[in-house]
Amino acid sequence: MSASRLHTPVCDLLGIELPIVQAGMSTSTSAELVAAVSNAGGLGTIGALGRSPDDLREEIRRVRALTSKPFAVNHVISQIDDAGVELTLAQRVPVLSLSWGRAAELTERAHQAGIKVMHQVNTPEEAGAVATEGADVIVAQGSEGGGHVGPAMTTFALVPQTVDVVKPVPVIAAGGIADGRGLAAALMLGAQGVLMGTRFLATVECHGRGHSKDVLLNSLGSQTVSSKLWDDVMGEVWPGAQVRTIRHPILDQWAKRPAEWVAAADEIRPGLQAAYTNGDVVLAGQGVGLIHEILPASEVVKRIAAEADGLLG
Repeated sequence: MSASRLHTPVCDLLGIELPIVQAGMSTSTSAELVAAVSNAGGLGTIGALGRSPDDLREEIRRVRALTSKPFAVNHVISQIDDAGVELTLAQRVPVLSLSWGRAAELTERAHQAGIKVMHQVNTPEEAGAVATEGADVIVAQGSEGGGHVGPAMTTFALVPQTVDVVKPVPVIAAGGIADGRGLAAALMLGAQGVLMGTRFLATVECHGRGHSKDVLLNSLGSQTVSSKLWDDVMGEVWPGAQVRTIRHPILDQWAKRPAEWVAAADEIRPGLQAAYTNGDVVLAGQGVGLIHEILPASEVVKRIAAEADGLLG
């Protein structure tokens, strides 16, 4: 299978060469990371969550200075910042990436501005709904993913069912994918590409926290846990979501005491926040065990494409 065979219809839709999308991981993304992925033929994504409108404007400016290729800006609907969304639409970014909620009106406004909409879902039912509302691309994220994930379905089950529900709308697979084997498997399941977060956390250009990249290199997928502890302690509301992280003593200490999380939030929060800032607590998916070195993002894209090409040839 040649590289041109990896060029699926969603590539033409989004204006990219390879069906590899970097997830919009809040402020863990950098302009350098986004541009490197896009310049390598994939689709880089700016994470808008946690950025002020001024910060987001500057990040878009920097990405455009580093690449002429398409890129995306991700907004989390349940945590929506209206000013940030207005800025994204006014900037007419190539792709609007959405997750965690419904956004029919926003999708329509994006289309009016000439912007493609890529919407992440966690169930086939949700996929059908956002496809009906006009999403150009559906991202089917399984529970193996890192950070906020749906608890109900794994990637291997979710992707083909989503493909069947929303066809002919293209589907991109996410959750636990970190190498060319994952891309090849996703294509065989009917997806037209993959979206990866954890793999791009372990890149030269990604904003790390403390020694978070060392933690990524020394963890297996079996050492991740998914629960609502993070949101309950941090006071965040992501309807229907759990948070997958690499295990840590604080998480283990409180894991069997869920009834106490909210009441004890003020007690737990300082230690959990410090561990996150220091890179001891890392939001990452089960694909973390497939990561063995910190590479430039362009090399990650190149290697994944080459491996998938070899497997499917």
